[in-house]
Amino acid sequence: MIKKQDIECQTLADDETQPSLGELLRVAREDACLSLEEVAAKLFLSVSVIEQIESDSIPASANTLFSKGYVKSYSGLLNLPIDDMLQRFKLQYQCNADLKKMQTFSNRSKNTTHNNYLNWVTLIAISVMSIGVIVWWWQKSETTIVKMPLPQTVVANSDAASHLSITSTVTTVAQELEVTTVDSKFTFTQDCWVKITDATNAVVAVGIKKAGTSIDVSGVAPLEVILGAPLGVQITYQQQSLDISSYISKDTAKFTLPLEQ
Repeated sequence: MIKKQDIECQTLADDETQPSLGELLRVAREDACLSLEEVAAKLFLSVSVIEQIESDSIPASANTLFSKGYVKSYSGLLNLPIDDMLQRFKLQYQCNADLKKMQTFSNRSKNTTHNNYLNWVTLIAISVMSIGVIVWWWQKSETTIVKMPLPQTVVANSDAASHLSITSTVTTVAQELEVTTVDSKFTFTQDCWVKITDATNAVVAVGIKKAGTSIDVSGVAPLEVILGAPLGVQITYQQQSLDISSYISKDTAKFTLPLEQ
């Protein structure tokens, strides 16, 4: 069956007279009398990134979400219709895009959630069995004590010891089931696209954060963090400022919180 997206992609490929995304942005920039350097400074991007967008040569290795955010910001700067420009970006770049990296990350998150679920189920099953054995032992011990002609104080002490053992076991099980959470603060000194996902695959934060703003982040550890402009982000974790310079690659950063030692 031919999908709607395939038809749209073929239509765009056949219509060679239609201006490309990069041409529309370049013409609008020149009409606004802006240089490449001025646009790059306003968008907190490098001149090479602006040139790639205008020449329709965004590399296939570039992160699709970051590139889409750049086009959205560029279109807004030039007062172009953002929805139309994003649709053109989708048709021009995403028809044959390689999404394996995003799929791998999604599958890994799903596998982690599935494994955590199995671990919890196994732990609960073992705990229930342990409590059952303790209760059975306690009932058997109580029956034996009743049959033996022992003083009442001995029976009372045995009963108290059994209750104490059961309470201690239940408390231990509850502590083992506690979930570790991560609390941190992200402060932005320049506009930055960000996506943060916790261990349950829940999206804690996503989108472009403006310069001068900050967000408090809390989720089930570990947190998966992707930053589009990491040099403009300050991260505070457990009242300490984190150094993420070793995780920066090609103007982006990807890491987990807590940071791996």
